[in-house]
Order: sequence, then C-alpha cells, then structure tokens
Amino acid sequence: MALFEGIFDPYPHYMKKYAILNTIGLITTLIIISLVLIGITNKYILTVNFYERNGEPVSGIPDMASTIYQRLQQTIYLYSAIYLVVKLLVIAFILYTSLYYFEIKASYRDILRVVTLAEFIFLIPAIVKVWWFYYYNFNATLWQWQKFYFLSVASFTEYIKPVFLYPLQTLNAFELAYWFFLAAGIRSVTKADFDRALRVVVSSYVPLLALWMVIVAFIAMIYYPQAY
Repeated sequence: MALFEGIFDPYPHYMKKYAILNTIGLITTLIIISLVLIGITNKYILTVNFYERNGEPVSGIPDMASTIYQRLQQTIYLYSAIYLVVKLLVIAFILYTSLYYFEIKASYRDILRVVTLAEFIFLIPAIVKVWWFYYYNFNATLWQWQKFYFLSVASFTEYIKPVFLYPLQTLNAFELAYWFFLAAGIRSVTKADFDRALRVVVSSYVPLLALWMVIVAFIAMIYYPQAY
C-alpha cells in the first residue's frame, strides 16, 4: 500500500488552515461528481419513459409526470449530498474513536480527509453502471437497474429476494478495497504500521457496516413485507 501513502500524507503544523480547506475541497469535489452522475442517470436512463415502460409511472396524471419528476430529482440531489456528508462525518468519527481506543494519536481533520479520499473509489462502480446501461443495456428493467452493482455478490447472483439486495450489493470488491485504502490512510497520518491500522478498520468500521446492513434489511422487511 506504499503506492497510496503520498495522497494521505498529513500537512505540516503551519499549514493546518490549508489542510481544512483541502478537506472541504475534496468533499465538495466528491459531492459534485456524485451529483453529476445522478444527473446523467436521470437524464439518459431513469427517465419518465423508463418508469412508464416498467409499469411504475411517476404520476397518475400524465400531464403532471414531468413536473413531479423534476421535483423528485431536486429532492434526490439534496438528500444525496446530505447523505454523503453525513456518511463521511460518521465514518471519520468511528475511526477517530477507535484510534483513541487503540491509543493511536490522530486529528479528526486528518481522518476525515483519509475517509474522503478513500470514498472516491466508490465512484468507479457508479460510473461503470451508468456506462453499461447507457451503451449496452438501454432497454433494461427497473429491477435490473436496482440489482446491478459492478463486482458485487448481487451482480453474480441470478435470483435475489429484494430484502437481501442491499447487503449483497455491499459485499463487493470496492468495499474490500475501501478497507485497505482506509488502513493505508491511517498509516500515513499516524505512527501506526499498516497491520495495526487495518485492525482499527476491521474492528470498528466493519462491524458497524454489518450492523447497518442488518438494519437496512430489517427496515425493508417492515415496510415491504412482500420483499421476503
């Protein structure tokens, strides 16, 4: 993982204010790219016609479909940005707390930057998904779109009960790589070796990720009992 250490290197003490601006810039860039991908998806793939073709009309009133869809898009943009920021802050806090438990000194600012940089890896499957459905599977069904996640267990499983969709999508090659990126980042901003940094990730982030998958599946069972 030495190849990636340079991008995680901490800033000198006298450049703290620039480190904060850098982290904010990284988060902003991540949000912008994510929203651009959502915009491309909504414009070229998940259109009003796409939902109508799949028997899931946006509105029961045909003349209002476009207006309602535009309002839904605005809501999606807002909540996607909020979700991403909250996700970064929470994961950074989890790792920061775990580092304190392991008696490894690190600033929350540095850990947040590490988490933000590692998060960029999840743009790869998102880009692949948009590219695949735009060029090769433009007549896809809504379920095919929901099920697809590049290099995940879900993509290699022919039949999936909807309640298990999120957990099986979360089990993917990029999620595993994310753990190693986090460990490499923690190693770069602390004095811990890579093995110890990886133990921090595995003992804190991974169990809470598993708990989150269980919670999502449980909520799906409550609100969509037909899903199981």
